[in-house]
Amino acid sequence: MRKTLAILAWAAVPALLMSACNGNANGGGSGVASLPNAPAASQRGRVHHNDNGPGDLHAGGSDLPAYGYNLGDQPTGLYTAGQATPGPGSLLAYAAQQNADGNNYYYCTSSSGYGRKEFTGAQDVGAGACAALGSTATGFGGRGDPVDFVGSDPMSSTDCCASGTPYATNYASTYGQPFEFPTYGGPIVFPYINEGGKGLTGLGSSQLKLSTWTYCAIANGTIGYWDDGAITKDNGGTAVAGHQPITFYYRGDSSFVSYIFETKLNDSSKGCNQTFKGVYKKSPYAGAGRNAAWPFGVTPLTTLAWTGPTGAQPSGSTFTGETGDPGIIEAIQGLIGTGYPYATAYAEGAWAAAASSPSLGQAALLNGSSFVSPTNPNAVASALKKASPASIVYGEGGDGNPLSSSTPWCQLYIPPSVYVDPPSGAYPIVGLGYFLFYGKDQNRGGSDHFTDLKNLIVDLDSTSWNNALPNLEYSPLPAATQKKIQKALTGSHAQPACLSN
Repeated sequence: MRKTLAILAWAAVPALLMSACNGNANGGGSGVASLPNAPAASQRGRVHHNDNGPGDLHAGGSDLPAYGYNLGDQPTGLYTAGQATPGPGSLLAYAAQQNADGNNYYYCTSSSGYGRKEFTGAQDVGAGACAALGSTATGFGGRGDPVDFVGSDPMSSTDCCASGTPYATNYASTYGQPFEFPTYGGPIVFPYINEGGKGLTGLGSSQLKLSTWTYCAIANGTIGYWDDGAITKDNGGTAVAGHQPITFYYRGDSSFVSYIFETKLNDSSKGCNQTFKGVYKKSPYAGAGRNAAWPFGVTPLTTLAWTGPTGAQPSGSTFTGETGDPGIIEAIQGLIGTGYPYATAYAEGAWAAAASSPSLGQAALLNGSSFVSPTNPNAVASALKKASPASIVYGEGGDGNPLSSSTPWCQLYIPPSVYVDPPSGAYPIVGLGYFLFYGKDQNRGGSDHFTDLKNLIVDLDSTSWNNALPNLEYSPLPAATQKKIQKALTGSHAQPACLSN
């Protein structure tokens, strides 16, 4: 039986941001929630019962940045039944407090692909019940379709904005051209159990280390057991566990995390398809039947589905799909009661960092000549330095084709190629989250609805929020890139604002 993933919602958030959030209109909670998230006793002061206020904003989608949006407080169910508001210390709680108009933001975490389909109208799920974390998505718990905004991966040319695309067919005439922009970034990590004499006990108090060759060979199914010579070599010659098979969890839903991870694995410079040299050309790394290459390509943006191994492998490992980063974390934790707590996965770091009962380690990955921890905020920030204004491609889809928008300055896309090979000393696998807003809000939720939408984007790039991000295992975008987003929001003489009413 699975353990429940426990989230430490606010302990690491700076006092400046906490003081702003603890006075949220629904009262202060303890900031500790359990997942899947039905409102717990500690949350009930923050639940907006019988939520029929037209000023409240509903959103959902991508889980890569979502822990920062709501700290795992999932607004499960329908808006009419009462939903949990974002935890104190989260971006959305902070924004609601700053607005001070009594309106709340509700973000139903699911997946980036699910959010994108809702945004374009390819799938009308805004009014469906918001599912518990780690469960198959059923909707966003909002008042109707579409929701106010979504968390997503970048749109493709098949989504928007030419005639015949879902967005053009369903929403362009009413809600204008979309406003798409990156929010912030975070590391994609290899989580594992090492607590209370269970899991990878051979590590002691040390952090698991994985060279590029080794994590590639784990991900492609070449390495099947934890006492494999390559893992042992990476960790100073000590086996991290006995002869235990590796359970590897992958995203079974449509996930931009899968896209980012596979982009790194598929890379021919510093990823799995590089020409490995030196010690990585011989035992205990390369050898007969031992190949670290990634032969599966990159999941297409149309599906965002895992393309790698599934099921039992000849090497002894087993690959199993789970729903969402929370579902993956919960699955790893659930193994501790089975006697075989020997799993890893790829998952966004903030969800792994927030887990407790049991807590999870995160492997340090080789980049250059050193192993780099995803919990080092400087290492993650260094990996995203190239996400500069010069890296922004305006009006282009994630598939590399123009979106054919009439306002291309309102779609700010940073290709993963910008950060797939960060400099030595940076954490080697990072990704960005995105927001998708409708260009014309038309005050759907009342007179202050439009103002609340604008203020959320401003708060996203505020000093207070940027200072809080590293404590949640995220990293803000470079300041100059944030300024470009704010300029798109407000417009200029040559280019109208990307959000209007």
